[in-house]
Amino acid sequence: MIFKSKPLQTLPAGARFSARLAGPLLGGLGLVVMALVGLMALPPAETRADGPDTAHVVIQFAENEALVRPISFTAPISGLAALEQTSLGLVISNTSFGPAVCAIEGVGDSAANCFDTGFWSYSFWNGSDWESYMTGAGGSVVNAGGIELWAWSPGFASPPSPGSGPQFVGAAKALNWLAGRQSSTNGGYGGAGNSIEVLMAVGANGIQGTEWRRSPDSPSLFGHVLANGASYSNGGAAASGKLALGLTAGGDCYPYNASRPADFYLTSTGVYTGGFGAGGAGPQAWAILGTKALSQAVPALAVTYLKNAANSDGGWGWSPGDSDTNGTALALQALVAAGEPTSAAAMVAALNYLASVQNNDGGFPYSGGGDSDANSTAYVVQALLAAGQDPLTGTWVISNTTPISYLLGMQLGDGSLEWQPGSGPNQLATQQAVPALLGRPFPVRATDQVAACTAQFLPVMFKN
Repeated sequence: MIFKSKPLQTLPAGARFSARLAGPLLGGLGLVVMALVGLMALPPAETRADGPDTAHVVIQFAENEALVRPISFTAPISGLAALEQTSLGLVISNTSFGPAVCAIEGVGDSAANCFDTGFWSYSFWNGSDWESYMTGAGGSVVNAGGIELWAWSPGFASPPSPGSGPQFVGAAKALNWLAGRQSSTNGGYGGAGNSIEVLMAVGANGIQGTEWRRSPDSPSLFGHVLANGASYSNGGAAASGKLALGLTAGGDCYPYNASRPADFYLTSTGVYTGGFGAGGAGPQAWAILGTKALSQAVPALAVTYLKNAANSDGGWGWSPGDSDTNGTALALQALVAAGEPTSAAAMVAALNYLASVQNNDGGFPYSGGGDSDANSTAYVVQALLAAGQDPLTGTWVISNTTPISYLLGMQLGDGSLEWQPGSGPNQLATQQAVPALLGRPFPVRATDQVAACTAQFLPVMFKN
């Protein structure tokens, strides 16, 4: 898989698309030294003789906004060298204490004003929790299989936990498996729907679809979605909403002749029409999420319709009818995206419904009483995150298992996920699990800068 690399550089603060920076107050400023990278040196680590070692670097920009990058090394490597190996844009300042990380991908401060508005804390996964290094990243030694964390702390506040280290490794392995399944002929993953979902997963990890290709000369995933997106979007509310979510997550333009969710909206009823299950929570939620991904206003009547479509048990059905976890999870994400407070009665009732159908293995079935599956569990994890819940703690811990541990338990050695135990590698389960493991609810990215791609059918577009 070919990724576009960026050299060590100075980027203007705020260059990334993130606008959400929050966290509880920090009792002191002592953790600032964790961003300094040239302090104490540690004894050198041993290196494997049978090949390169691997580790993972997690970057947390804000709550529910993190990415992971795998790295490899054949000699002992410092935390700073590991960060540089991610090819993310960095701003480094030379201080009296040594070099310091001021910004990553435009989040942070300039080299001249390092630590002016916050700092990048530096820690590692100790097997059960994130633990701060007692040295700078220039003097630390990354162990084989290690998981490093750089977390932005705005205003010297402590950042919220990004989740567990293993779940980010799981996401990276799942993406690596998906990379090997991409068509070298057209850049896609079978049908347009599957390709769009992989584009969502790729975008959730901060990778552009134009960079996702089998080889430098192979067609890109983004080019494939552009070539097929217009016809797919004509399938109705759910299809157009999903296309909007995919293209904003992993792209920068929209097929000029593709339908958008607004094209399927009925002002008289508040319903987004067209396609399978129209009128149910699934299509309505996809359309609302797609509208928000395009930074367009969601009609109040559309939100009211979705809230009123809830069943007496607090859940929603994908299609009109009995509640299921998939429809409920998407409805929760759509309502949060549309501005519904998480304390609202409909939101509380929905969370109670999800809690009532969680199985003892930590996972979730499609509907109450069924066996857990990876797809349903992934959707629920995204809904919990959107609603401000932690899927690793509290209500969601059952018999010492969690929804995250269930997903990781469904992952096979090659990085793929099974739909249910014993069912074998499943592409749909794998692609849908990635955003959940990365801690990213929908929409992954919202932007009003999506211009029309007027030349998407030219052959050259398949090489962009």
